[in-house]
Amino acid sequence: MESKDIDRHLNEMWKKVAGSDYAPENSPLPPDIRQSNMETVSFLRANFSKAESDWKSLLAAKDAQLRDLSGQLEETRAHLGEIKQHYQEARERALNEEMATALNLEESRTMIESQKKNHAREIALLKEILERTKVEMVSLQGRIDALRTERDEWHKKFTGLSVERADLADARAGLEAKLADSKEAVEKTLSELLSERKNRRDDAAKLKDQEARIKDLAGRLEAAQANWDAERTQWRELWDRERSVWETHRQEFAVWEERLRSEREAWTLKMREQESKGVESAASLANVLKESSQWSEKVTQVLKLYALKGVELPSVFVSASPDQGFIRARKNVSRALAMGLAGLLLMSVAAWQLYSYRAKAHYKLLSSTPLDLPNPSGLAVTDEGVWLADWNKGLALKDSKDLATLRVLPAPAGAPLRPGAITAAGSGLWTLDMAQLRYARQSYQDGAITESVKTPGPAPQGAAWDGYSLWAFDASSGLLYKYGLDPAAGASATYPLPGLKSLASMQWVDGQLWVLDGANKLRRYALKETGFKEVSSQAFGRNKAAAFWAEGGTLWAVEKAGTLGGGYELKKYSLKIYK
Repeated sequence: MESKDIDRHLNEMWKKVAGSDYAPENSPLPPDIRQSNMETVSFLRANFSKAESDWKSLLAAKDAQLRDLSGQLEETRAHLGEIKQHYQEARERALNEEMATALNLEESRTMIESQKKNHAREIALLKEILERTKVEMVSLQGRIDALRTERDEWHKKFTGLSVERADLADARAGLEAKLADSKEAVEKTLSELLSERKNRRDDAAKLKDQEARIKDLAGRLEAAQANWDAERTQWRELWDRERSVWETHRQEFAVWEERLRSEREAWTLKMREQESKGVESAASLANVLKESSQWSEKVTQVLKLYALKGVELPSVFVSASPDQGFIRARKNVSRALAMGLAGLLLMSVAAWQLYSYRAKAHYKLLSSTPLDLPNPSGLAVTDEGVWLADWNKGLALKDSKDLATLRVLPAPAGAPLRPGAITAAGSGLWTLDMAQLRYARQSYQDGAITESVKTPGPAPQGAAWDGYSLWAFDASSGLLYKYGLDPAAGASATYPLPGLKSLASMQWVDGQLWVLDGANKLRRYALKETGFKEVSSQAFGRNKAAAFWAEGGTLWAVEKAGTLGGGYELKKYSLKIYK
């Protein structure tokens, strides 16, 4: 404890004792008194500190006891609350039990009273029943007596009837003997009737069997006749088609013969002109030779004359020795010409490679998706999606993004349709129907055939639409046929395709005819005034393709899934063409 606190406490004690603040005297004290005062102050300080510590310990003990007492008081209050709650619950339970007991007693009283009433009612009913039973017993006794009398009478009647029964039994035995004889006769007759009925039934079954056989034979005959008519119709159509093909070929041959005749006549005229020119040139050459020989004779005579007269000839007629500078210049020129020729050759090779690279179509694989079609035969892409043709399943439309099946167009009812190729036109799909050798235009919505034309030959392949006309190829003739604005009128023109014998698919792309041939080569042709000219030819890929479709910067192709594996894949390529 500090001295200031001690002084403050002493001042407070002095004030309590003296009633006023402590004021020291101004007169100085003697040293011994001062020493004693200091000791007194020290003693008082020590006592005060001890008293203060005791007081603090007492206060702490008091606080601890107060806390303990308050805790015990809280516990006592909580225990008292629990006791009150238990008491309240027990009181409520006792009240409920008393009320339930009172209710049960009331119900028991009510039930006893009702049982008493029911018992009295039952006693009254039993008395009535007893009276009625007595009356009924009296009436029943009378009826029993009457029945006994009736029984005696019936006994007498039964005795008489027994005698009659014996007589009837004898008569019955005689009748049974007669009945047995009659039954035997009836059974014999019935067996004969049954055998006749069975024979008749067998005959009826045989007749039905014969009628069924006759109907079957008639159906077979009708089917054979229908097949014969159909085959005859097909053979007639085939004959008409072959006849039209041969007629077309004959016309083409006639045109070719006429063209060959005209070319031959032109060639003959040209050869005659060349012969006449050759004769004239030979005559002129003979004249030149004649004149040169005459001039040489004259020069010889002049030289002889100069030799005889001893005249020296001019230096023009004398050959000089070769000049070394001229020889070196000639070598340099020859070397420069050789280097120029080599550079020109290299530039021509580079130009040819550049031309060959730019002439081909370049494509890069973007995606590959397996198809659920066993035998795809055609491919076309429209705004709706990707159209695929299958030999067995017909036409199917798939989404161009995830290739989900959107629509399936079945074959028209009543007529088989085997698609061999398809191409997209403005109002529908042109489908090559190999079952009936025709080109059919089918609706995009339901596959209904809106137009049909015959194929130009017996071995049609591919189909292409240039925006105005339908194009078809026939492997038997190796010619490309163009239909007019009215396809029903037949082919309006034919063109040979150089180097092509058979194809798998074809399409018009940017004014050029793209063809995928049987050797899995992609060929491009341009239509000129004299016919088709091949622009480029390149191998399509490692796997054999069945169909393709090019549009914009995208190339779609249906290819086999590997060389040995089965199934097909739809592949999407990015396409680059240099024009």
